[in-house]
Amino acid sequence: MKRPGDVGKNLSQRVGRREFLWKALVSGGLASSYLRGQAVVHSPNPASSSSIPTPASSETAKGLVTANVDFFIRNHFATPKINADAWSLEINGMVSKPVKLSYSDLLLMSSVRSPVTIECAGNRSGGGGVSTAAWSGVRLGELLKQAGLRPEAATVVFHGADSGDVEGIPGGTHFARGIPLEKALDPATLLAYEMNGEPLPAEHGFPLRAVVAGWYGMDSVKWLTRVELLDRPFTGYFQQEAYVSVKGNGERLPITRMRVNSRFFRPSAGEEVRVKTYRVEGSAWAGERKVAKVEVRVNPGGSWQPATLGASPVVMVWTPWSYEWQIPGPGHYMLEVRATDEDGNTQPDVRDPDRRDYYELNTPARVSVVSVGP
Repeated sequence: MKRPGDVGKNLSQRVGRREFLWKALVSGGLASSYLRGQAVVHSPNPASSSSIPTPASSETAKGLVTANVDFFIRNHFATPKINADAWSLEINGMVSKPVKLSYSDLLLMSSVRSPVTIECAGNRSGGGGVSTAAWSGVRLGELLKQAGLRPEAATVVFHGADSGDVEGIPGGTHFARGIPLEKALDPATLLAYEMNGEPLPAEHGFPLRAVVAGWYGMDSVKWLTRVELLDRPFTGYFQQEAYVSVKGNGERLPITRMRVNSRFFRPSAGEEVRVKTYRVEGSAWAGERKVAKVEVRVNPGGSWQPATLGASPVVMVWTPWSYEWQIPGPGHYMLEVRATDEDGNTQPDVRDPDRRDYYELNTPARVSVVSVGP
């Protein structure tokens, strides 16, 4: 039996190991190209592009990880206030041994750390609703196996603590999302309690959140209180009324996997360029697939030119890219960027005209600049 002092000692040792690993990660060059955004409450139908944060002109693509303070925020309700000492996580439903875990229980378990890019499903093309962090926590699959999965288990539902009175949402609704059991058992699916080597900030889900790598951000539910196993698809409000693809014929399909996409870090919209050679920079990502190539075009009708990838592409994490733009002379220019994944999927030139929703926006990002000469 562990004495109270033993628990504190073990926690201290484990935190020390995490800090050491994080410092090694940073010194290895995996840190600090920051995607700057504004904290914005995200509605189920993000029709207004003005609600999406835009990048700062100082952004560069030299690294992979977004600082916690700069990581985009998308919440449907106000951030709940949670006391970690009183908090617990329940795993129940289609399991043979329901589990209840405290915050300390989770911290003392074997942990993993993984960099993962998360994008809001309603992020506009080229928008700031996408960021990358190194997440630490436990693999969800290991916890589910400990709980004893029953043969009929098919769906894993994440229940968050956040709720409130928001127009268009039934009163008393908590945010909850369900994912297939197969995705829940994927080793890349985590229950995370650390973000970039620090405890989760309150606005990012303290004390515990899901990180469903490769899928849009709504499935990475924050402020977890319960993980429920069902023998059927989940029918909650945020599963059926929000985050669905809607076609003109009324067909509705769930939003799940992130599509190939890209964005600029620099230049920023309207920037005045005063050099002959300008280093254009940004990032590209493809969810569960690797980025195969990135291309840049100057002005509509121009030819697509290959950009240089700044790192070897991997799944689940964005890839920095750059392009040395030789500016022919003063004038107004429109720059565009598009990415292609390893399966040959390329960002489409135009949005599917049959779509009636505001999700999966991945046409090429565009930015207008003015060259005034060196």
